[in-house]
Amino acid sequence: MLRKLAIRNAKRSIKDYLIYLITVIMSFSLIIAFNLIVYSKDVRELSSMMINFRLAVIEVSVLVVFVIGWLINYTMKFMLSKRSKEFGTYMILGIERKDIIKMFLIENIFLGIFAFVVSMLIGYILSDLLTAVIMNIFEVQYKLNFSISWQPFALSIFYFIIIYLFVMFRTNRRMKKMKVYDLLYLDKQNEERVFKNSKKKKILFVVFLIIGITALTLLKVGLYHVDDNGSIPMIVRGVPMLIISIYGITITVGDFIVDFVINRKKIKYKNDNLFITRQFTSKIKTMGVTLGTLSLLITLSFLSLAGSMMYTDMFNAQIKSIAAYDVMISEVYSDYPEILQIQTQNNKQIVEKYEKYIKSHCTIKDRIEYNIYTNKRDDISKNISDSIMGFINVDCYMKLSDYNKLLEKRGLKPITLGKNEFFIHENRDISKSIDKYLKNNSTLNLNGIELKSKGHTYENFARCWGTGMTFFIIVPDDTVSNMKILDRFIMINIAEPTTEKLYDDICKYVENTMTDDKEKSEFYPYNLSIKGEVISENRSVLTIFSFILLYIAFIFTAIVATILAIQTLSDSTKYKYHYSILSKLGVEQSQIYKTIRKQLLIFFLFPVIYPIIIDISVITSLNGLLNPALSSEYSYLYAILYSLSLFLFIYLIYFIATYFGYKKNIIE
Repeated sequence: MLRKLAIRNAKRSIKDYLIYLITVIMSFSLIIAFNLIVYSKDVRELSSMMINFRLAVIEVSVLVVFVIGWLINYTMKFMLSKRSKEFGTYMILGIERKDIIKMFLIENIFLGIFAFVVSMLIGYILSDLLTAVIMNIFEVQYKLNFSISWQPFALSIFYFIIIYLFVMFRTNRRMKKMKVYDLLYLDKQNEERVFKNSKKKKILFVVFLIIGITALTLLKVGLYHVDDNGSIPMIVRGVPMLIISIYGITITVGDFIVDFVINRKKIKYKNDNLFITRQFTSKIKTMGVTLGTLSLLITLSFLSLAGSMMYTDMFNAQIKSIAAYDVMISEVYSDYPEILQIQTQNNKQIVEKYEKYIKSHCTIKDRIEYNIYTNKRDDISKNISDSIMGFINVDCYMKLSDYNKLLEKRGLKPITLGKNEFFIHENRDISKSIDKYLKNNSTLNLNGIELKSKGHTYENFARCWGTGMTFFIIVPDDTVSNMKILDRFIMINIAEPTTEKLYDDICKYVENTMTDDKEKSEFYPYNLSIKGEVISENRSVLTIFSFILLYIAFIFTAIVATILAIQTLSDSTKYKYHYSILSKLGVEQSQIYKTIRKQLLIFFLFPVIYPIIIDISVITSLNGLLNPALSSEYSYLYAILYSLSLFLFIYLIYFIATYFGYKKNIIE
């Protein structure tokens, strides 16, 4: 009998909690899809770095499983409160507590198994689609593969069992403590209020607001000066302070909203403002901690989406900057203190071995060899306040003829200089400082020769021209005759497509031809760069970061919207009486629907407002760190708009579904 009752109740729950069930199915589908991808042989063979994809997905899945577990636990607790009278009645009729618990657990396990089975099919289809996207990123043709590996499904089943064991244990423990009285009045209980005194809450709201501002300031300073010793402690302090402020502001802001509306008669008595305010504040006062958790998840969703966009832009821009030519080789000449040197590697023999292998195995289309020069005086470097982590801030000179050859090989227009002119090509990060310097110093004295500025640009700057160099001063060829060579670079374009394998083969060849065991053990080809290997590495990192961040963002967004939808749809039966009174008082049906829309919109937007502020602030701060590597100085603005647009699109789907469900419940 109890088994039949459990199955009947499970079917009823599918109808009542359809949004919750859809979210659980989609969440498990993504978990299964990503597990299938990381165990896919096709994906692993794309790049040597893709082995890290599996580790990253498994680590993130732990966080996702925890959040899904929280959703299922919250929903089961919510289901229990809504059906508590039913269970209390069962106990009055003589049904034993253990049988009631067993029935409730069986119906929820049935729902879970149903969701998991459906998600296995969806996850398998989704994995093929996502694999096709990854293959497209690597520009590899993909054919549907119908082979199935047992490991991803075993891992997914393990996650499912862990979640439901935890939730069943919590539910069983909760129900064992309940008496008949507790069950009969459980639906009347609200979340315990953290701060009950209204005046204290207003003071605490200001305190939490100050904590939030301080946290965002610490993050801004820490991210902008990430290369300083004190920046990491700032970030470490800023993150927990920000979390505290999210919970604190969410819990205490309700009293401010009530006072603002109640103390202003023009707002208070206008249309349905008083009715909506009372409904809204009663809700946020009784579920402040839950809304705080939802705000935290929304913040993580925003930052994940924006981070995905920024990293995608950064890695695409990096390919153009650090892999502008097929093969790039550097040979350090100078003993300049800022330049990292490994004596066993920085010699002509290794560079010659690189070229020897390339000549014998590849068809060379063109080759450019040039020097970067340094002067005894670093006039410009000393006057530039900006610095880029990992970059050498010295005055670096390049001959006009070499510079024009490099431009031509990239399909860019060469420049012309007069006998006594110079031109600066800089990284975008220091462009404003260069501009400021040239306005105050339009001439440059080189060994008694005065050169006049012909301008500067940051467009098409290539980091591969001089590894670690922030800017280049382009001068007439004869001007460098008395300068010291800082670096020698060789750029080669070949007819064959460059690959990660070519890079590995060159390294193996050089290592195998070494006779000195010490040199062989210390050998690392940091002064060799192959375009195909750079692209493969960048695409691997891009795939790992972007897919992981989108994975987190989608699941967190869906979970937040689901909990809000469940709460709202459940309240529709309670508020049905309120709306019937409004109808009897003569309020038109269209106005009632408008009131419902406003009520739901405010409730859905409430946990989003503060995370939007945090998103804008943190991404703007992150831009200070990543801007030199981004394709445009406005890339971070696109990231902010992208994160907001995608989040609100998913959020809107849940809002519309909730509105129609709510309206249907009110009508019925």
